Amino acid sequence: QTTMAMRYADVPVVVAPAGMTLGGGCEFALHGDRVQVAVETYMGLVEVGVGVIPAGGGTKEMVARAMEQMPPGTTDYLPHVQRAFETVAFAKVSTSGPDAERIGYLAPTDAFTMNRERLLYDAKHRALDRVREGYQRPAPRTAIPVGGDAVLAALKLGVHLAWKSGRISDHDALIGRKLATIMAGGNLPHATTVTEQALLDLEREAFLSLMGERKTQERIHHTLKTGKPLRN
Repeated sequence: QTTMAMRYADVPVVVAPAGMTLGGGCEFALHGDRVQVAVETYMGLVEVGVGVIPAGGGTKEMVARAMEQMPPGTTDYLPHVQRAFETVAFAKVSTSGPDAERIGYLAPTDAFTMNRERLLYDAKHRALDRVREGYQRPAPRTAIPVGGDAVLAALKLGVHLAWKSGRISDHDALIGRKLATIMAGGNLPHATTVTEQALLDLEREAFLSLMGERKTQERIHHTLKTGKPLRN
């Protein structure tokens, strides 16, 4: 609710990340009207490392952005969805602000600040510029294209092959299948469109389901205790 309130606020919300911007911090950046980012920013959706999936709108936003980047008339959703899937499933973290744009965490309309001490100053002026430009809150996305069963089957096959080759654990495979279901828009028989709320509901369902898994609880406990991820 917080990230969506930011996205559809009556005023332009400019997010100003610097340094480690992981998990929920990254999700806030994904939902700002604009992001004024310090060049030395390390951004990523890393929830898979503790046995869950991004559920503050992060997974939804990666799906929506992947679809928005498709050239007009394209009907092959898989390459675009797969890139977003791998970004989340591999918990990719950018090596810098510009690298975050390459990965897909930032949009071309976002901007960079070299001197971190100027970051809030730049962000404030960016917000004022947006007001002067006549900011209007965006309309909610009510028709996000999703690939349905064809995309889901392809993503699940990739997860299965990675598990069979020993590159991921049983629990990693479970997380991958749940993430694939969200990325495909749910268990749908064919390509169609869904609302943002539908994807958010899928996020929440997957997150709560994974929180009930013993191996997820072990990962969380281990990370809180040691600061390092657990591969179980």
